Amino acid sequence: MAGRIDRAKRERAAGRAPPRPVATIPELFRASLWLGLLGFGGGLSVLGMIGDLAVRRRKWLSEREFDNTATISQMLPGGAAANALAHIGLRMRGLEGAVTAYTGFILPGALMILALAWAYRTFGVAPRAEVVLSGLNAAVVGIIANLALKMVRTSVGRLWQMVVAAGALLLSTAGGAGSGEVAVLGIGAGLFLDLPFKRARLARLRRRQPSPPVALPDLGEPLKPLHEEREAASSQRRATPPPAGAWLPLPLGLGVPASAGLLALAVLFFRTGLGAYGGGFAIVPSLHHSAVGGGWISEREFASAVAVGKLTPGPVLLMATFIGYVVSGLPGALVATFTIFAAPFALVVVLGSWLLRMRSRRVVRAGLRGLTPAVVGLMAAAAVTLGRSLHDPVDVTIAVATVLTLSRFEVNPALLLAVAGAGRWLLLELRGI
Repeated sequence: MAGRIDRAKRERAAGRAPPRPVATIPELFRASLWLGLLGFGGGLSVLGMIGDLAVRRRKWLSEREFDNTATISQMLPGGAAANALAHIGLRMRGLEGAVTAYTGFILPGALMILALAWAYRTFGVAPRAEVVLSGLNAAVVGIIANLALKMVRTSVGRLWQMVVAAGALLLSTAGGAGSGEVAVLGIGAGLFLDLPFKRARLARLRRRQPSPPVALPDLGEPLKPLHEEREAASSQRRATPPPAGAWLPLPLGLGVPASAGLLALAVLFFRTGLGAYGGGFAIVPSLHHSAVGGGWISEREFASAVAVGKLTPGPVLLMATFIGYVVSGLPGALVATFTIFAAPFALVVVLGSWLLRMRSRRVVRAGLRGLTPAVVGLMAAAAVTLGRSLHDPVDVTIAVATVLTLSRFEVNPALLLAVAGAGRWLLLELRGI
């Protein structure tokens, strides 16, 4: 195997192997824009679409390179699909390529949400539309609860991880802690509880079986076995690592008064973006605490923002566009959208290559083992936070039915949202519920 790889490298160096195509800036933008239009469901479903385009159709990356890109995109805050496209753009065309790919993916969903937010603020919510929104909100609660349950099954297998998940749930719901603070505590727990016992556990596992996978924060997708990760990491280019601890998120628990204007809005969503581990739903508890508790928007407006963020294509973090528009119109929407994505994008650009080399190190994997249950707790807290607004028995039934459906069948969550909204409206028409 090694001989074939060396021979392929020599042939490529000698010009006998065809060079790999490199995407141009317009190609990156068109591909990202198309993925942004079709990116319903978010998370791993969109990552699969990106892999099909970049590896099999365009031949921009090899299978291993895309696997590495997908791994890095899930280790950093923000949307995994947007992070992956930014990393691919960075490899292809540097910073300009990263900006182009990131912007192209976010743009379609942002424009859709902007139009919906304008209609919401201009015309209000008609009684029938409010019923449809209540069905969407109920389905979102079910989707989040299913994600939390899925991550528990695939990612939380040790007693101390269960304790971390429960602690994250309590800190988010009862303590008002920010998602960044919870993420930092989870990483610290992994370093403190997992790392000291790692050497002895690895020695036992080497005698019995290969190293077990480590779950990623985003939807519980596992990393590859440790020996494969080390083999992949050894082939990467050397780079100067950033200062120790530079990749940890800042605390997000500080509230910002709504009266402070656009600057306060920018600070709020910049901090929120830093703590968006595991995707957009992880930020729901802390964002609810700041946005609703701080008097920015009402409970109903916040629930509508989360539902619209999931219903439209692109990252769920685009709920910030809706909230920003409701608070301060078009300037607020632009500020909120830019700032919530600014921190994840900067981390992909600055830390992507470093994490690519370091992801198989024991310290990093131990931190991930603590971060994953913390994200599980944040997911559960998001379901609890939004579930408090479900007072109608029909909405509760929709939430439970959504959990049961997703646990048994592979269904696009956006489709379930549409069915829930349409079903709620149909009940209104038939029975006046």
